[in-house]
Amino acid sequence: MILLFNIFSKIIFVINTLIVIRVVLSWLSPNSNNAFTDLVYNLTEPILKPFRVLLPMGNLRVDLSPMVAYIFLSILKRLVFYLLF
Repeated sequence: MILLFNIFSKIIFVINTLIVIRVVLSWLSPNSNNAFTDLVYNLTEPILKPFRVLLPMGNLRVDLSPMVAYIFLSILKRLVFYLLF
């Protein structure tokens, strides 16, 4: 069980790190087209898209989906921990 949780925890860590990288990339170079940016966007888009549907930007023009996804994944990690142990 510990091994499964460690693997799950590492996957969540990588996903959260990719989300943070995506946010920083969107601030620094929002229209860049290079392989690294495309890779980060392609890996994080399936995770962020459901949160964008739940939280449309509206008039704010601020995408809150990365923050909500980050929080959701952290809660999911804790929930899995409590269910396994």
